[in-house]
Amino acid sequence: MRIKEDSIREVLEKADIVTVIENYIPLRQSGRNYLALCPFHKEKTPSFTVSREKGLFHCFGCGVGGNVVSFLMKYDKLTFVDAIETLAKKFGIKLQYESGYYQDEDKELELLYEYSLITSQYFHKNLLETNEGRNALKYLQDRGIELTTIKAFQLGYALSAWDGLLNFIKRNNYDLEVFEKLGLIIKKDNGEYYDRFRGRIIFPIYSVIGRVIAFGGRILEGDHDQPKYMNSPESRIYVKGKTLYGFFQTKDEIRKKDAAILVEGYMDFLTLFQNGIKNVVASAGTSLTLDQIFILSKVTQNINLIFDGDEAGQKAAVRTIQLMLQTDSNFKIVNLPENEDPDSFILKFGEDKFLEIIESGQNYIDYIYNLASQKNSLSDTNSKLKVIDTLLQFTSRIRDELRREIYAREIAKKFNVTENSVIQKLNKYVKNFANIEERQIQYQEDIDTHTIDKNIINNVSPLEKSILKMICELDHQYLGTIFEHIDENDFINPLAGEIFKVLKSHYLELKEDEKIDGQYIINKLEKEELRSILSDALIEKYKISDGWNEVQEVSNQNIDFKDVLGDSIKKLKIISLNKKIDDLNERISKTTDLDEAKNLFEDIKKLMSLKSFYQKNEFVID
Repeated sequence: MRIKEDSIREVLEKADIVTVIENYIPLRQSGRNYLALCPFHKEKTPSFTVSREKGLFHCFGCGVGGNVVSFLMKYDKLTFVDAIETLAKKFGIKLQYESGYYQDEDKELELLYEYSLITSQYFHKNLLETNEGRNALKYLQDRGIELTTIKAFQLGYALSAWDGLLNFIKRNNYDLEVFEKLGLIIKKDNGEYYDRFRGRIIFPIYSVIGRVIAFGGRILEGDHDQPKYMNSPESRIYVKGKTLYGFFQTKDEIRKKDAAILVEGYMDFLTLFQNGIKNVVASAGTSLTLDQIFILSKVTQNINLIFDGDEAGQKAAVRTIQLMLQTDSNFKIVNLPENEDPDSFILKFGEDKFLEIIESGQNYIDYIYNLASQKNSLSDTNSKLKVIDTLLQFTSRIRDELRREIYAREIAKKFNVTENSVIQKLNKYVKNFANIEERQIQYQEDIDTHTIDKNIINNVSPLEKSILKMICELDHQYLGTIFEHIDENDFINPLAGEIFKVLKSHYLELKEDEKIDGQYIINKLEKEELRSILSDALIEKYKISDGWNEVQEVSNQNIDFKDVLGDSIKKLKIISLNKKIDDLNERISKTTDLDEAKNLFEDIKKLMSLKSFYQKNEFVID
């Protein structure tokens, strides 16, 4: 469905971009703008800028930019409609709809979501209504999963046949390529397809706003020829490392209790949820990532990590500790008895006993110390030094200096050594970790910034950016002069010309007293590079004349912005004409056709005359 333009404008007017973005990342006010570490690429120095006044964001590190809608689209992998609806719900706006779609790209995205939902319903029906599925249903019920839970989370079953889903797709004339992009069917070398999930219990994975985006599959007991768990591959709507299983269903309870219980498996999650533990979430069948921790920390800073009591659980705990220490989260490690997991523990001992063991959670220092003690790794001096070294290496990952020092003092007290010696050694590890992290960031930037080529933005001149900026900020009465003298072909950078064309088209639709709204225009720019160029132009100041720095505060300054505007138009026209004259001269040097050369000389003569006009005359802006 298409949302009416008036509703879109209302969302853009009322959805405060700072309020929205600071729910995702911490912002620090710097003058009139806000700064943060960019969530779209790795960096050490904040270059992600948010302007509440303009309703825009822009990262001067990787180049990504846009308005509050495009931020949600990029961060949460939402469609345009989903982003608008999410903002409308948050800010209490009632939307009006009309028929139709927005862009071809949105149609594909909607199909990805639609087919994911259809597949979820197909798997769910298999579980409840087929003979083969009933065996899987019995397995779930034998594990203590009730039918109400099965229906609430739409658990399903993938038939063991190689073409169960494939035949369903063909019977309904669905687009095979879309299912292939979702990773639900796989294409063979001969061009034929087969099902990815076969003979597995299916766990639909939901986005933060409740749309099916992927699937996890678990084999039934006894089938040891296949991996126990299998997940959908990543797609346009699913990024493994940024998805938490059950988060959509439990995020409100997590926020209410200001605490989360993080488990590893689907079954652990479902059993806890069913038995009254509603503030639980799972890592969606993947190793925990920093992105997942950050998503969870948007709702609460208090995280209880639960791991199985076996060797694998201990290794997972140690790996997770190193990630958690790089965040500002307050976390505890909950150590279950050996041979127990959250699923089995709560079924044996009940909710109250489970909550007791949650309360007994340890900080990472106590956890590592007790783990080393259990393994007899504190029996001599060398063993103790190794454990201290491990703890200090972990502690070096903490970004806040004061927190590091507090933990360093705790380590010193735990091992009965001097605080000074511990802090000295910790500082060496801090320096080493900072160097490693810097190399990792640089490597990641080399990868990440390929999504937005910064040269594209840098190749748009300050003059071109400033003209785009003025069009979005000047009153309607002054825009006619700009559009009368300039067209998209005058811009040396063709992307700037594309933006200008959209601005001009929008200007022609405005009433006489209406200004162009920059953040509204962002929605009309289909290419991400265009959104980045415009957000860059609108947020950063570009000096194109001696008076340009003062133009943004026209009402408080004596600088005549009309002079600045006229000067800008003049400069762009002369640069554009020079470029056109150079191009024609080059064509003359290559042609062997005298008639063509004569015509080109005539064209040059006209351009030279026009250039002379702009050079000799001053623009008077009424």
